[in-house]
Amino acid sequence: MTLPRSTPPSWDNTQEYPSAASSLLTADLDHANNLRLKVAELAEHLAPYVPRAETFTEEERRTAVDKAQEATLHYEQAGILLQNVLTFLSCELSVDARQAAAKTLYGKTQTLQADLDRAFNPIELLLKLTDERFVAAYLQHPQIKPRTFQVQKNRELRDQTLPLGEEDLLIGLGVNGPLSWGNLYDSLAGSISCKLDLPEGARQVGLAEAASLSQDPRESVRETAHRAIGNAWRNHEESASAILNSLAGWRLEEYQRRSYKRPVHFLAAPLHQNRISRATLDAMMTAVREHVDLGRRVLRQQARILGKPKLAPWDLFAPCPASAKGSWQPPSFADAIKLIADAYSEIHPDMGDFVRMMDANRWIEATVGPNKRPGAYCTQFVKSRTPRVYMTYSGGMRELKTLAHELGHAFHSWVMRDMPLPATHYPMTLAETASIFGETVVNNVLLKHAQTDADRLQFTWAQAREVESFILNIPARYQFEKTFYERRQESTLTPSDLRHLMTESWQAWYGDALSEMDSMFWATKLHFSISELSFYNFPYTFGYLFSLGVYAQRERLAERFYPAYVALLRDTGTMTAEDVASKHLGADLTQPDFWRQSLAIAGDSVAQFEAAARQS
Repeated sequence: MTLPRSTPPSWDNTQEYPSAASSLLTADLDHANNLRLKVAELAEHLAPYVPRAETFTEEERRTAVDKAQEATLHYEQAGILLQNVLTFLSCELSVDARQAAAKTLYGKTQTLQADLDRAFNPIELLLKLTDERFVAAYLQHPQIKPRTFQVQKNRELRDQTLPLGEEDLLIGLGVNGPLSWGNLYDSLAGSISCKLDLPEGARQVGLAEAASLSQDPRESVRETAHRAIGNAWRNHEESASAILNSLAGWRLEEYQRRSYKRPVHFLAAPLHQNRISRATLDAMMTAVREHVDLGRRVLRQQARILGKPKLAPWDLFAPCPASAKGSWQPPSFADAIKLIADAYSEIHPDMGDFVRMMDANRWIEATVGPNKRPGAYCTQFVKSRTPRVYMTYSGGMRELKTLAHELGHAFHSWVMRDMPLPATHYPMTLAETASIFGETVVNNVLLKHAQTDADRLQFTWAQAREVESFILNIPARYQFEKTFYERRQESTLTPSDLRHLMTESWQAWYGDALSEMDSMFWATKLHFSISELSFYNFPYTFGYLFSLGVYAQRERLAERFYPAYVALLRDTGTMTAEDVASKHLGADLTQPDFWRQSLAIAGDSVAQFEAAARQS
């Protein structure tokens, strides 16, 4: 696809480090290591207290509190330095996964992070296992008080805590266990190439560039790219299967060992990480299952518009055919930034200024390159408290929406930049609030300014596609992963098993709305092979429906909406999702009714799309 007027920018991260080989980066690693040694020295004095954490004498309590506070301050400072380096190296490798020196340094930094975590482990265990008096004294330090929510959440896991030696062993082995498997997937994703036989000639491209063709207006190109990506992963399916099985096997073994007091379900960790209860997850999924036909209606209507009996998997990001007839055309990157900034400004001028600042500072990476990793994300340099956005922008509605989405994440981080760092660690469920809110804002502005019936069809097409994504695709991913973990408890699954299971999961949600299922999605979707966490799926549907509930407050609150919205975002690091919803929306997330109300809003989007289709 040819971009009009301007090409996407590469980001400039030299404000953090001039390069991976810079003396500034080396100095940060050396300083972090010195701090780690100080943490380890203090923790050595505290380790003997861990087995008797609830039976301190008063003198021991005072000594332990002082040393724990000092160790925490060193630990947090070292963590900032290491995370800054890891972010920089991850950014470098995302753009070009072939950089051998950066890969090596990334692995060494991960090891240093694990060593730091292991050094701090006695303090973490002490805070989990000790009495409330110790915790209260520890949290009195003004620089440590912002950790209050984090400490209390960790104490919820006290009956899953292993002896200090075993906890240390898990951290140490993790570098060459799950982290290595995740790194292997990233390396594969950045190095695999596809041969595309396109109308303009054969091309050898990376996965990210091939994926960008999923929104080409020509079905033959979309199908060619889809099948090429699937076939490329089929050539590596044994490796992809080993990664998935090993990550799940590691986690299941850990959960089993933590089940000495009560069973630890494989959903317990992702629920805890996302700060929601099982009741909330079940209520949401119950409501979504009730409304499964919303997503299928979208696909059936899009099939009619495309002149097909049914859509195929390569059609899921197809552009609306009306785009060729309407006045609106896919924007260049520069025009996309202007469009998003103007849309954000309708909420508040500060939001528009933020988008323009991100672009002016070159904090966005959007180039098309052969060695780029696929996907899109927002990250943050914790030293400077500045966000970065990564994606591949080749034009089209999908990538416009992705840019709006990732800039929403970035805005979330930006409005928390003055807060103590421990108070800014929000879960993925609430992280998706600002990103999907950003997409919704852009959707509605596009629709409001539609000049023709063809424009209205194109914009409602994109809006309805979100319904399909969050009501069908994400639940299908969740069902696949849930069933996979259930079966993985019994044995490893072969690539054939995984293809069959993915097909079943897609069939359960897409029903007869697709002509075929994407059996290789378990390998092509990087979210299943992230080393740090599992179930990187249901938070997206949560975020979509929750953000619709937030956006619905805009008309009611009028000029009070923006400060209320920012206040909600700033609370996401120190509250559970249920408490945020109760405080800011007056909603009970453990009941299906909240989710049904948001799904009714999604239903309005589907109805608008169907009406636009009739009028075009």
